[in-house]
Amino acid sequence: MKSLQGRLLAVMVGVIVLCWVVSLAALMVYLQHSRSSIWDDKLQAFATRIVRALPANKQSFNLVGPGREVRDDDRASEFDLVIQIWSQRRLLTVQSPRPRVQANTPVAALKPDFVDGFATRVIDGERWRVYAVSDSTGTMQAQVGIPHEVINAEVREAAMQALLATSVLLALVGVLLWHTMRRSLKPVAALERLVRDRTTFDLTPLPSTSLPTEVQPLVQSFNRVLAQLDQAVESERRFIGDAAHELRTPLSALQAQVEIALRAPSGKDKDTALEKLLATAKRTTRLAEQLLDLARLNACGQAPHEPADLGNLVQHVASEFEVQAELQARRLSVETGGGRIACNIDEIGILLRNLVDNALRYTAPGGRIRIACGTAGAGDAVYLEVADDGPGVPQAEHQAIFRRFHRASGNRVRGSGIGLSLVATIAQSHGATIETGRGLDGRGFRVRVVFAQAAPVA
Repeated sequence: MKSLQGRLLAVMVGVIVLCWVVSLAALMVYLQHSRSSIWDDKLQAFATRIVRALPANKQSFNLVGPGREVRDDDRASEFDLVIQIWSQRRLLTVQSPRPRVQANTPVAALKPDFVDGFATRVIDGERWRVYAVSDSTGTMQAQVGIPHEVINAEVREAAMQALLATSVLLALVGVLLWHTMRRSLKPVAALERLVRDRTTFDLTPLPSTSLPTEVQPLVQSFNRVLAQLDQAVESERRFIGDAAHELRTPLSALQAQVEIALRAPSGKDKDTALEKLLATAKRTTRLAEQLLDLARLNACGQAPHEPADLGNLVQHVASEFEVQAELQARRLSVETGGGRIACNIDEIGILLRNLVDNALRYTAPGGRIRIACGTAGAGDAVYLEVADDGPGVPQAEHQAIFRRFHRASGNRVRGSGIGLSLVATIAQSHGATIETGRGLDGRGFRVRVVFAQAAPVA
């Protein structure tokens, strides 16, 4: 896996090389056009000066034979110019040699059409740039030319100088960018060392103040994950401690009941001890089931929600408790007013079972328990409710009983202190609120779980 620094360095090198190539190509085009324009101006200036220097009396311009070679001034020889002067009868009267380049001087007209102006010609396999201009009388014409190789040589020389300068400049820019990048990534490297050197289960937040702005959201998100993990670990630690404490009592009671049964002098005493042992075992089993439900909720987090019919759930849970209610001489009734919510149906089942189980435990024989669901008010809210006519819960403890391992005072039945905390946890995960009050016939206890929004009907 490539590092961020390596990727940035590769991108920077690629951009620098691309800029270097593009700038060099643009420079070559510019130099070619610029040098061609400059040489056109020079050719025009040389030819015009030569025409102006011709004697007014063309008869006195007499050479020993046509095509005689003469030397032009130093400026012409310096640039490898070839100068030709032609008469009206298209006779070559003057031609300068090529002093700089060891090559034959053209003997034919540089511009054979003898039309004034610029032209590019190929003479003896060599490209030339030529310019022709006639005198005011039209009897003499000066033709000046230079090989394109001379222009190209100047372009190459200028390009090499520019190439050297830009290469040095781009190298300096690259070094500066690399140094800047390393300095910018130093806080990231320091953060990496800090994380690598951390001890196991060190969940303290990572520092983010000195980091680049682009990296801070990542570190802040990571810190939020650490905070959630820290809360989960702390919650698990408390759960394990509380569970161990709560299980110690029923397990000790089981052991004591077994010892009593073993030492019972008569069959009746043994049966009494075994009945108590069975009751303790049932209570311990219920406690273990609730602890497992609580651990499962803590481990799974936010489960997926799907539309579900509360009426069907109420009927199903009520059927599960029918036999138990009959054995305990409690009357169980159901009122379903419809209602659909988006929920995790398994968790809502746990919630409802704990409410019904609590009502059965704390209601006296002959008591009534009602399970109901329906719409709450004129809005989209849907409720789930369990009410009884038992001893009820003191008003001051209506909120406290939903805390983990809290038991209401004054009850003759010993509970685990977990059931209602499960109800609160599940309600919170579904965005529901819990309402408490008096139960049936103005007495007992009622718990109503209100879900803010109903699910659409399929």
